[in-house]
Amino acid sequence: MRITVIGAGAIGLLTAAKLSSIHEVQLLTRTNEQAKLISSKGICLDKETIHINAIPLDDLYTVQSTDLYIICTKQYDVKSVWDKLVSHAAAPVLFLQNGMAHTDMLLSSAFDYPIVVGSVEQGAMRVDSHRVRHTGKAGIRLANLTGNSAAMLVQRLHDPNFPFLLEKDWHRMLGRKLIANAVINPLTAIYRVKNGEILDCPAFCVIAEKLCEEAAEALGFHFAEQWAYVRQVIMTTKNNRSSMLKDIEAGRKTEVESISGYVKKHANRAVPYTDFVYYSIIGLTRQQERTSL
Repeated sequence: MRITVIGAGAIGLLTAAKLSSIHEVQLLTRTNEQAKLISSKGICLDKETIHINAIPLDDLYTVQSTDLYIICTKQYDVKSVWDKLVSHAAAPVLFLQNGMAHTDMLLSSAFDYPIVVGSVEQGAMRVDSHRVRHTGKAGIRLANLTGNSAAMLVQRLHDPNFPFLLEKDWHRMLGRKLIANAVINPLTAIYRVKNGEILDCPAFCVIAEKLCEEAAEALGFHFAEQWAYVRQVIMTTKNNRSSMLKDIEAGRKTEVESISGYVKKHANRAVPYTDFVYYSIIGLTRQQERTSL
């Protein structure tokens, strides 16, 4: 397949590097500088160097033919990418994001090609603009948002060393992960702790359970089942530092709007614990913006 990967963060670099062993992959980056670096030096994945063509996103119009677009940007960049892509794409588009805000946007848009959404269970950490570490080997789950391309994509993309798995229900697939993120990400970012400390500290655990309850109800999920799943995720990733914690520490924008903000938007009752973590993360971000001036 000819694949165009948009976004060269950790997941974008990992996905482009892994898929290029079988497919013809082109990577679109935020800046011209990153595109030049990757085109000249390749993507360094752990101890391997993968040579791949990269161009800046502004040159999207020069992409003449592709069988699949994979959007790997952060949630807050999805709309600007989509605005560029929506009139240009003539192939299935796969979205690999945390959160679910992009589904609201896509379901209210007009287009005539298939949209597939994914849940990434792989672990990746970007070292710099062209180096990435594969920190957790699992899979990427795909489900149809519109159309029926997911099964075909799973069949063509799947590799035992980089597996793709088919899911029937996109809302359940993304919702389970969003609930886990709505618990783990803001708590670890606010209290600057690793994932496992949420369960190790009784006070944090109480807040986590309340956050899970609010998110599960907002999305129409069974609380007990989701709390068991969240606990499993925390224990499996107990030594990890969440992406939101890393963003706060680095002074970057977070994805709180598409995680806690999504819960707030879809809740049918007051969600005081979600409100607390949502406004806390926004406050921390703005405080960092002021101190960096």
